[in-house]
Amino acid sequence: MQVLTILEALLAAAAMQSGDEPPLEESPPAEVAEASVEAPSEESDAFSGGAREGARWFRHLVVKRETVEQLALRYRVKASSLRSWNKLDEDEQPEEGAKLRVFSAITTPPREPVEYTLREGDTWVSISRPFGANPADVRRYNYYRVRRNLDPGEVVVVWSDPLIRDAIARDDPPPGPTAEVRPGGYSYGFPHRGQLVNGVRIPESDAYVLRYPNSSWGSTWAVRATVTALHGFRERSGYGGLVRLGTMSRQRGGDVGGHRSHQSGRDLDVRLPLRAELNQQLKPSKRRVDWLATWRLIDAFLETGTVKVIFFDYRRQKLIYRAAKESGVSEEELDAVLQWPIGRGELDGKVRHSSGHTGHIHVRFTCAPYETECVDL
Repeated sequence: MQVLTILEALLAAAAMQSGDEPPLEESPPAEVAEASVEAPSEESDAFSGGAREGARWFRHLVVKRETVEQLALRYRVKASSLRSWNKLDEDEQPEEGAKLRVFSAITTPPREPVEYTLREGDTWVSISRPFGANPADVRRYNYYRVRRNLDPGEVVVVWSDPLIRDAIARDDPPPGPTAEVRPGGYSYGFPHRGQLVNGVRIPESDAYVLRYPNSSWGSTWAVRATVTALHGFRERSGYGGLVRLGTMSRQRGGDVGGHRSHQSGRDLDVRLPLRAELNQQLKPSKRRVDWLATWRLIDAFLETGTVKVIFFDYRRQKLIYRAAKESGVSEEELDAVLQWPIGRGELDGKVRHSSGHTGHIHVRFTCAPYETECVDL
């Protein structure tokens, strides 16, 4: 494999001054800068304003198969704004080599072309996965060169995101159950409108049961956090019942029947733990649920440091609160996690009200630091 020449990046131009547009950079700096991104207040089809603090104008050099929608995610701007800045029609996509005007504080290194020499047994998936590339994209921009046979010795070009590729190359999971979860699965887009690239499945375990194995796929980041949380819960809680996992995502993400989100591999439904002496196949009614175990299950997920939010019915949070308080958990700790009794509009706690979530918690994980086109909501 040989890494081709990396697109060089120029420094940021002078800030905008009273109506005058500054000169444009040719491309973003190679290093990733800290950026303040205000997330939308609700799941919407676009960013509200994008990354404004520290924003400046620069130019992005379009590489193979990049789209306006993809670049809007990458730079945290609205696709409509990106089209307007570059005089692109509603359905028009930029051509390879075009230099798009972008106004954003987000700076990520551009995709880089890598040459790969085919080996016996290679598939588009095996070629793409080490680079964190989408197999469908790699196939499309190499098909006319190598066709479908993938003969050993032929050379294909993989356009890869250096942040994702480097994270895969440096991957060193800790020993234990998470070591079973391979690197390379990453989340793309919004929870309610996204994809899962090179997804990984939650491994089988005696610490939990996969209710829907075909919808138990996620990003490496989210699946490892899930495994860590559930094994930690099993070891520390003393709970003797059965933890049953519901839907995460399909192998390639996208729509999952009956769910608005679960599209990008970082949403997971977990049925409330029943009292250990009960038939574990029963539905989780208020009297059957082990509410202290529920608190400890939530706490195990939060301890991973990877949880964005947990959705659960506000009124039933009261039952978690009471059980945890009776066991000795302080009010300060409970108030930092639960909305109840402060109010269902409270946004400080990690557990937020969502109707329909009475028999299970819905855990949403953050984007991994290297997932450049994943959006936290």
